[in-house]
Parts: sequence; C-alpha cells; structure tokens
Amino acid sequence: MKKLMAQLKELFFTREFIRYFISGLVATIVDLGVFTLLSRQLGLSQWYWSNLPAIIASVVAAYVMNRLWVFHSDDHVFREFLRFSGTRVGISAFFTYLFYPLLYYVLNIRFEIFRGLPLARFLALLFVILGNRVTGKFYVFRSDRCRKENADSATGDLLRGGSGLSSRTSAVPTDDTPIE
Repeated sequence: MKKLMAQLKELFFTREFIRYFISGLVATIVDLGVFTLLSRQLGLSQWYWSNLPAIIASVVAAYVMNRLWVFHSDDHVFREFLRFSGTRVGISAFFTYLFYPLLYYVLNIRFEIFRGLPLARFLALLFVILGNRVTGKFYVFRSDRCRKENADSATGDLLRGGSGLSSRTSAVPTDDTPIE
C-alpha cells in the first residue's frame, strides 16, 4: 500500500504534473475549439467528422508542449512521436468513439455545457487526460535506456515476489520529486 501511495504521489503531486496539467489544458482547449467550430459548421449530429481533426490538432499541440516543457525529452523525435501519437490517438479514439457514444446515445447524457459541447464529450475528455498522463509518464517520455532498466527492474522485483512497481527517489529535488 505504501508503494502504491508513493507511485500516486509521484504521478499526481509534482512540479512536472503541474506543467503537464497546464499543457493538458492547452491541448484540451485546442481539442474543444476545433471540435466546437467544426460541429457548429457540420452539426452536432455529424460529431464523428469533427472529432478526428480535433484529436489530431490536440495531439500535435500536446506533443510539442510535453516534449519541450513537461518532460524535457531528448529522445529520438520520430520514435517518441510515434509512441506519443499512437498512445494518444488510441486512447482518444477509444474514449471519444466508444465511451462518448455510450454516454450520449445509450445513457442519454445530452446536456450541452455550451452550444456544440455535450457534457458526455467533456466527460470522455477527462478519461482521455488520465490515460494520457499515465502513458506519457511511464511509456512515451522514458528514454529507451530508462524503459529497459525499468522493465528489467520490474521483472527482477516480480521474480523476488514484489509488485513490479519501483519508486524512484533522489536526495536532490527534481521535477519528479513529490511536493510536500
């Protein structure tokens, strides 16, 4: 339980997370802006045509901000962008093309926060943000060396009967150091 709490603290209560949150807000504004503009032109009944351009625009905005400002990555740009866009598009597609219609059409959550933006779409975006944080932190913005070390460490920990989760600690505060 203590390891899990440390992992959650590292994931959500750091300076890095604050920057991630701000960049996520910018990407969300891009997504909602493109979606809303297109859905006003095409009509909300054609939401699926508004979604894809909104997702693409937000993925590009989020990648640039995450690479340069949040994670300060120096990994190979092309491989990293493929990991980033693959996870982002997969997560976004799942929640906006499966979860959103479930909320909107099946559960009938049709209330619009403002014209062209249903509450169901906003709720789907919240799940997208959570999924993107987890994959960005633990998969996308880890250099190949760190990914291999973590996989080796987790495998060794599992073989020793541990949880496979290791917490990184440092005497020097970093962006990953939990905020006390």
